[in-house]
Amino acid sequence: MATEKLSKLNFSELTKNKAKLKAVILAGAIVWLFLMICIIYLFLFKSKSAIPFIAILTAIPITFLPAVNSLIEINKEIKLRNKIN
Repeated sequence: MATEKLSKLNFSELTKNKAKLKAVILAGAIVWLFLMICIIYLFLFKSKSAIPFIAILTAIPITFLPAVNSLIEINKEIKLRNKIN
């Protein structure tokens, strides 16, 4: 799926997609870290009120796996094209 689509893109489109995916993953990581700090705060000072948020905290990294996989595929395609040239 991804290899057919990526092979049809030119180099500038690949680098744009790579930059967008990096930004999305970075934003997700920042939000995840912020939520982790909030949950730790709630757990320390409000004790039981943080327990429902633990499921959300574990689900966020799983939702970003497709973006990480796409970024890996784009990096492979860029390395492949650099080897050819």
